[in-house]
Amino acid sequence: MSSTCRGGGDIYCYSKMSFVPEQGSYPRIGRSVPEMKSFYEVVVVGSGYGAGVAACRMARTGHSVAVLEKGVERWPGEFPEDISDAHQEVHLSAPNQDVEVGKSNGLYHLYIGDQQNAFVGEGLGGTSHLNANVALRMDDLTESMDVWPPEIKAEGLSKYYDRAEQMLRPKKYPEDWPVLKKLSTLESQANQLGPDYDKRFGRAPITVTFDNGLNAAGVYQNESTLTGNDCTGINDGSKTTTLVTYIADAWNHGAEIFCSCEVVYVKYIESTKKWAVFFRWLQPGRQEFSEQFATQPFYVLANTVFLGAGTLGSSEIMARSKAIGLAVSDNVGRSYSGNGDILAFGYNLSDRECNAMSVGPNDPKKRSVTNQVGPCITGIIDMRNNPEVLNRYVVEEGVSPFALWSFLQTLFKLTPHKVRPYRNAIQDIAAKAREIQSRLGGPFVGALDRTMMYLIMSHDDNQGILSLKNDKLCISFEGIGDTARVRQLHEMLAQITVENGGDFVPGPFYTPIACNGMITVHSIGGCVMSTDGSSGVTNHKGQVFKYSDGKNKSEVHTGLYVVDGAVIPTALGVNPFLTITALAERTVELAAKDRGWVVSPRRITQAIDFKSPAYAPPRPLRQVVSNRQGIIPSQGGIAFSEVMKGYFGTDLLSEDYRTAESQGRASSSTMEVFLTIIAYDLHALVELDDHSADIVGTVSCRAISADPLLVCAGSRFRLFCRDLNHVSTENLAYDLNLLATDGSKYRLEGHKIVDTRAMLSPVLVWKATTTLYVTLSASEDKGNIKAGSVLGRGILHLGVSDFIKELTRFAAWANLPENANLPPGLARIRQQLASFNITAQFVLYFARHVAEHFLPPMLQYPGSNKDMTYATTSTMHSQWYVTTQDGGRIRMHRWNAGRKGPVLLVPGASVTYEIFGTNLIPTNFVTFLTDRGYDVFSLDHRLSPTIRASMGQIPMESVRFDVEAAVSETRLCTGCTNITAVVHCAGSIATFIGLLDGTISGVGHVVASQVAMHPIAGSVNQVKAHKYLAPIVKRVLGVDYIDVKSTPRSLTDIAIDQVLRLYPVGQFSDVCGSTVCHRCSLLFGLLWHHDNLNDALHSNLDKLIGGVNMTTLIQLVNMTLKEQLLNVNGEEGYVTTDNARKRLNLPITFIHGSKNQTYDPKSTDADYNFLRNVNGPDFYRRRVFENYGHLDTWFGLKAYKDIYPWVVEDIEYWAGKKKIGYLA
Repeated sequence: MSSTCRGGGDIYCYSKMSFVPEQGSYPRIGRSVPEMKSFYEVVVVGSGYGAGVAACRMARTGHSVAVLEKGVERWPGEFPEDISDAHQEVHLSAPNQDVEVGKSNGLYHLYIGDQQNAFVGEGLGGTSHLNANVALRMDDLTESMDVWPPEIKAEGLSKYYDRAEQMLRPKKYPEDWPVLKKLSTLESQANQLGPDYDKRFGRAPITVTFDNGLNAAGVYQNESTLTGNDCTGINDGSKTTTLVTYIADAWNHGAEIFCSCEVVYVKYIESTKKWAVFFRWLQPGRQEFSEQFATQPFYVLANTVFLGAGTLGSSEIMARSKAIGLAVSDNVGRSYSGNGDILAFGYNLSDRECNAMSVGPNDPKKRSVTNQVGPCITGIIDMRNNPEVLNRYVVEEGVSPFALWSFLQTLFKLTPHKVRPYRNAIQDIAAKAREIQSRLGGPFVGALDRTMMYLIMSHDDNQGILSLKNDKLCISFEGIGDTARVRQLHEMLAQITVENGGDFVPGPFYTPIACNGMITVHSIGGCVMSTDGSSGVTNHKGQVFKYSDGKNKSEVHTGLYVVDGAVIPTALGVNPFLTITALAERTVELAAKDRGWVVSPRRITQAIDFKSPAYAPPRPLRQVVSNRQGIIPSQGGIAFSEVMKGYFGTDLLSEDYRTAESQGRASSSTMEVFLTIIAYDLHALVELDDHSADIVGTVSCRAISADPLLVCAGSRFRLFCRDLNHVSTENLAYDLNLLATDGSKYRLEGHKIVDTRAMLSPVLVWKATTTLYVTLSASEDKGNIKAGSVLGRGILHLGVSDFIKELTRFAAWANLPENANLPPGLARIRQQLASFNITAQFVLYFARHVAEHFLPPMLQYPGSNKDMTYATTSTMHSQWYVTTQDGGRIRMHRWNAGRKGPVLLVPGASVTYEIFGTNLIPTNFVTFLTDRGYDVFSLDHRLSPTIRASMGQIPMESVRFDVEAAVSETRLCTGCTNITAVVHCAGSIATFIGLLDGTISGVGHVVASQVAMHPIAGSVNQVKAHKYLAPIVKRVLGVDYIDVKSTPRSLTDIAIDQVLRLYPVGQFSDVCGSTVCHRCSLLFGLLWHHDNLNDALHSNLDKLIGGVNMTTLIQLVNMTLKEQLLNVNGEEGYVTTDNARKRLNLPITFIHGSKNQTYDPKSTDADYNFLRNVNGPDFYRRRVFENYGHLDTWFGLKAYKDIYPWVVEDIEYWAGKKKIGYLA
C-alpha cells in the first residue's frame, strides 16, 4: 500500500485489506476514473446523507450504480488535526468578490455570500465527516406546514426516520461516561434561563459509537475517545458517517465509487433517452489547464440520476443545467434557507472551565478523566414547544477546532457587537490574566479553556437565493442577520454568557462590514419540493419539474431526482440531516417501486471484506504481470495531463495529414484533446514491450459532436513504441475509444513521430514530441457510415505554455509497504525519495529514447534485432536447380497460382529472389501476382549470395547465361513460346546483354527496373567511379570479394563500420545505425529511401543482401564511366542500332525511383529515348515513381499500392495485345 494514500485519498492507491484505525490501516473503496464505464443504470451525485441512501438502496436492487463524489476518500486516521495540515484542505469561494482560492475539492469549503455564508464538507461521505452528529427528527408542527407537498403531510416520515435510525444508530452520550464540562455548563445555563429552559434540557441523540463493534453496514467502529475533533474530522473511528454506513453498504452491493469528480451539469439526450452527467475530474495537474478544464468535462450516461451533492452542490448543478438548456422550473435556487443557524461564543467565563476546545493531534489518553472534551455536541436545550412554529429553536453546545485556536482570541477581540459583563478591578485583572495564559500556554488553559461555543437552529423566512455568477454559485439572503428573531436569540445567549462572567461574541460574520451576516452549516432549499413547478423545483418524490407555468407545470423528468437538503422547503428549527436521510429513503423507495425494482432488505451481520464486495462480482486488485515468477505488485507509477490543439479536416479523406489540416484551417474546423495519461506501473511502461499506459480525457471536435467526446475504457497510450512501418522510428501512440452523448462510437488514432529527422536539431526534436497526427474513424455501423470508415484527419500541437503546465504538474508516486516503526516525518521523506526515484527513472527513459534520435545512432549489427515476419502467398513454392550453357548452376523458383503469365522475376547483384518475395513486408510482389492468378518464376543466379559460385569472379557475360537458362526453363515448364520478364538492376543489365547479343530469346515483354543499356551512376557513385576505388581495392589490398555483413568481433570491421557512420547517405531521414545499410551504400550507393522501408525489413537486411565479387563490381563501375554496356574487358559492342532494331523490337517498360542514388533516372530515360528513336514509340513505356529509390521499388512497404498495380496493369496490357505467355 502506498503511503501516498495517507491524508489525501490519493486516486492512484490500491484497495487496502482491513479497517483498523489504531493501526493506521484503511480500505480503499473508490476507483480511478479510468476504470469508469460509459453507462450505468443509476448515477448518484454526491455521497452525503441523501446521496448515500440513494447509492445504498439502488445498489441493493442489483442494478449498476456509479457514485460521483467531488471530494477525496478519507478514512479515520487521515483527517487533518492541526493548522499545518488543515489549511491545505481549505477552499474559499467568494464570487461577489471574484475570489476563488484553495484546494478545489478541499475538505473544508467556505462560501462567502451576500449576508449569508455557508460551510460544507467535501469528501467521500460529504459533510457527515464534519457535522456535529445530532440526529433529531423534525417536529410535528414543522412537518404539518403548508409548504410541504400534501403527499408528505398525509403519509408522514415516521417509517423513513425509523429506517434511517436503523442504519445510523444514534444514541445519547452515556450517563456512566466521564462528566463533560461543556455539557454541564450548558445544563447550568439552561437552569439559569429559567424552568422552561431547564426542563427542555437533555442529551441529544448523536451518531457516535460508544462501544467497539460492527455497525449496520458491517464496518468495524471504535468507541469514542472524546477528542471533540468532529468539525475537522474524527480519526478514532467512532463517528458514524455515511462513508462507514450507506456508502460502504453501496460498495458492498456492487456500486462503483469515483472520487474527485465534480459534477457540473446534467443533460437529457433525447435520441437515446439517457441522461449525460457531465463532471470535471479533479485529478492533480488537470486544473492547471483552466480553459480546457472548464469547457471539456467528462461525462457518464445513465437512465436514472440522483443529485445528492448537498444543497449548494445540487442547486448549482441544476442552475447550470438550466442555463445550458435543460427544461427546469424557474424556481431553481429560490427558497434557500440557512436553517436559522446562529453561531456564537461565550468567551472567558469567569466561574467555570468548559473544555470546549478539541484536542487536535494531542493524545486524548493523556488527559484526565475530568478534562475530556467529548463529541462536538452532546447536550440540547430543545425549545420546539412554542405553539408558533416559527418561534421554535434548539440550543446546543459545540467544540472549537484545535486548528483555529491560535486565531480565536484575535478574532474575538476584533468582532464587534460583543456584550461584556461588569467586572471589578480584581475580576478584570483575572480575566486579562486568563487571556495571557491562553496566548502563552495554549488552548487548554486560561480564557480559551473557559469558552463555550453555542449553536442554534431556528427558523428563517426561506427567502435566500442561490444563483450563478461567472459560473460560480452565489448565496444571497438579504437581511438574514437583522431580524427580531436573531436579535432575541443573541440576547438570550448574551444573558447566559454574561451571567457566567464571560464576553458574548457573535459569529465571525456578524459585523457591520458583512451587513450582520450569518454563517450556516445546514443549508437547505434551492430545489424545494412542491405540488408543481410554479412554486417549487421537485415533486414529493424528488423528481424535477420541467416547467414553471402552463398546463404542464406538474410534468417531471422521471429519471432525474434530487435527494438532499435542497428539496426541504422550510427551515426545520433543528439539525436537518436525519430529515434529509428520511426524505431520501422515501424518494428511493418510490423510485424503485416506479421501476418495478426490489430493494434487498438483507441484514449485514458479518464484517465487510474490503478485498471485494460480498454481493457483486469480485474485482481483482490492479496488478502487473512482471516475469516468470508470477504476479508482482506495482512499485509505483506516473501521471501527467496534456492539451493539444489543431485543425481537423473532414472533406478530404486522403492520408495526407497536411492537406487535411489545411482543409480544417480553411473551414475553421478545430479539434482539441485534453488527456490524462496514467501509468500505474512504471516498470510496465518502460520495460515491457507494450510500453502502454491508461489514458482518459475528452476530445472536443464540433465537426463530430456538439458535446465533448468521452475517452472510454480500453484507450491506451504507448510510449516510444517501435514503428514497424518505418526505419529507426518510434511513435508516441494514442489509441482512443470515443463515445458521443448520442451514443455514437468513434476511434481516434494519433501518433507523434520520433525519428532521425530530428538528429542534431533541438527545434525538430521539439516538433517531433509535440506534433500529433490524428485519424478519426467510426467504430460501428451507423446509417450510411460503416465501421472503420475514416471521418477525418488532422494535426494537433502541444503549445509551449501547455507543455510547461504539463511538466510542472507531472506526478509520480511509489507504492511502499507501510512501516509502523518510522516516525511520520521520516516516513514522509522516505516516500518523497521513492517518488523522486520513480520520476528519475521515467525522465531517464524518455531522455534516452529522444537522444537515440537526436544523436547519431548506435551501430546495429546483423542479428541484433528480432525477426518480424508476415504471412506470404499460400501458393506452393517449388525449387530446383538448372545447369546453364556454360556449365554454371542456378536455383529456380516457382509459384503456380493459375494460367496468367508466366512471369519471370530476375533479381540484381548481391540479392536473391527474396527482393520480390520477402516475408518481411505484409505484401510482396510474388504474393501480389499469385493473388491475381499468375504463374510466377524466379531465379537465384551466380551473383546471388545463396549460390556458392557468387564467391568467385563472375563477369556479367556469365550472368546472361543464367538468365537465358531461366527463360528456357520457364518456357519448358509452361509450354509457352514467349514469356514476360521483370528484371532488376544487374539482372536487367545481364538480360539486355543476352537480348542484344542474341543469347536470350523467347521473351515477349520486359519490365526493366532502374537500368538497362545506359548505366548512369548517381552523384556519389559517379565520384567513386571516377576515383577508380574498386580497382584500387582489388589490386592494392588484394580483395576479391566484399561482404556487406559484418560483426563486432573484428577490430577491422569495427573500425570500418565506425568510419562508414560518416558516409554520405542523403537526408537525415536516411541516417541509420545498420552496418549492412552503410556497407551497401559504400558498394552500390544508397539502395532505398528509408521512409519506404519498414523496421522489420531494415533490421534484417543481412537476410536479403550479401556481397559482391570484385570482377562484377569493376565491370559495373566501368559501364557507368562509359554510360553503356561493356564486356568484362571494357569493350563496347552490345548497344548498337542494329542490335536494338533486330532484337529489342518488343514491348519494354522502364521503371525508376525518383530518389535512386545507385543509378540516376537519366539511365532509363536514355534507354527509353534510344529505343523510341530506333524502333518508334509504340512498344516502349517509362514510369518514374516519386519518392522511391532503388530496391524499395520492390520491397518498399507501400509498393503494393504505389508500384505493383501499375506494373501488373502493364503486364496484362501487353500480354493481351501481343498474345504473350498463356494467351498465345
